[in-house]
Amino acid sequence: MKNPFESSTHNMTRLTNEQIMDFLDNACTPEERARIESHLKTNQEDAELVNELRFAMTAAKDWHDSEPVQVSENFWPKLRDNLGPAPQRGILSSLQKSMCQMFGTSPATRLSFGVATAAVVVAMGIFLFAPQNAQTPVMAAQPTAQDMEFIQQSVQQHDAFVATSPIAGDVSTLETGADDVEEDSNP
Repeated sequence: MKNPFESSTHNMTRLTNEQIMDFLDNACTPEERARIESHLKTNQEDAELVNELRFAMTAAKDWHDSEPVQVSENFWPKLRDNLGPAPQRGILSSLQKSMCQMFGTSPATRLSFGVATAAVVVAMGIFLFAPQNAQTPVMAAQPTAQDMEFIQQSVQQHDAFVATSPIAGDVSTLETGADDVEEDSNP
């Protein structure tokens, strides 16, 4: 088995599929196993992958025990050999690893980044899916002559009200202070 730490930078080295499977199948030497276990303590992404594969293998074994399927003795090794090279890690995985290296992996930090990511996604959704050309609604029918007469009367009454001087002690004078001047002149 190849040494999982061939690179001079310890954190940048990744385990191969073969190394992970040999580790899970207990097919590596005690020295190699110790190196891989040490690597898994410092590389969270590989540790998560190993835990997920261990869970999947346990689930498959449990399923096999409850629903026995007869396969040849070399089925699993052949399947493993035919899986091919490991798929490339996604950009999100690389971004997550970079962020963890810069800011750490504490639960509070992870929660903060999760909330910030959710806020960015919501903001982008609002920005992208908001109406682009909002138009004012068009009236379905033209106002009748009676409607126009009512509107004109309302405007005239409003203009007349605004032109009148306030009554002393009226609520509207409290805002302007117009009645304060009259009170000051009467000592």
